[in-house]
Amino acid sequence: MSDDVVPKMRQRGQWPPIIAAVIVVLFTLSNAAANMLAAKRPTTAELQREEQNSFVEQRHARLAELLAEGDHCRPVIAHELAKTLVFDGRSAQAYATDYEQRCAPDPVVHAWGAARIPHRRD
Repeated sequence: MSDDVVPKMRQRGQWPPIIAAVIVVLFTLSNAAANMLAAKRPTTAELQREEQNSFVEQRHARLAELLAEGDHCRPVIAHELAKTLVFDGRSAQAYATDYEQRCAPDPVVHAWGAARIPHRRD
């Protein structure tokens, strides 16, 4: 045998498993980074509460508009105003009494005036 032949230490075909392992490690690290940077998703309850808050804000705006405008003895406006007062957690009794004295007795306004105030859940 001649001395100038050096046996190969590395076998052929080892690169594909090394490349596959590096790719798996890179995917794992990139997913970990993405999970650390991801913003917190709102829960269903938080989304529902946000939607309810937007409805409450709209109702408050409409109530302020109705109170500023006045009913001018129009039953449709009076019905909406009495209903909105009750939904807002206020008593509509004083409004119903005032409306009946100024305009005429209205069973819908009277019913909203006699309505129980809903319990507020905060």
